[in-house]
Amino acid sequence: MMQKYFKTQKLAAGIYTGIVIIVFFYTLCFMTEYKDLFGLKLTQNDQISFFHDYILQIFNKQIFTFAVFGILVILLSFLLEIFGKIPDKFALIIMELSLLLCCACSAYALFNLQAIESYYAGLDFQYLRLESASDYKPHFATFRIGLGIYISHILCCAFYIVAIGRSHFKFQKNQKKRSTRNG
Repeated sequence: MMQKYFKTQKLAAGIYTGIVIIVFFYTLCFMTEYKDLFGLKLTQNDQISFFHDYILQIFNKQIFTFAVFGILVILLSFLLEIFGKIPDKFALIIMELSLLLCCACSAYALFNLQAIESYYAGLDFQYLRLESASDYKPHFATFRIGLGIYISHILCCAFYIVAIGRSHFKFQKNQKKRSTRNG
């Protein structure tokens, strides 16, 4: 029975690792997707320039930091031997707090991604051609892909939290049963 819980724990850790890699690559793609909005000088494009420099770039740095933290949680999983054994109480607390923080970061990114998409939808791109950015068409697919990725990340974090918690508590329960039978 414990093998089943441990396999679920390893599966959750593997799925989490996969989604964190996807999140990391998404942040890199998101950063480069809107590069043609950089360096606009005309006053007609001030709103676009402000969006790129002060909204999009700050958000890019935040989600990149969140992605790096997710990678550090993977490293923490290896250091605490989550892939190789049932976590003890210390490892459980550290991992669950880290995963909850990852969930919070993804929720933050999810809500801000929607707000940024709305702001982006309201921008006037008609004067971009005056700055050699001809035929620019707003692209929303990157925002929508991000929504799916961050929702998946939250779900994977929750699955991982439940899996390691369940393994730990079932192991503790089995240990108590053994000690009462032997004692």
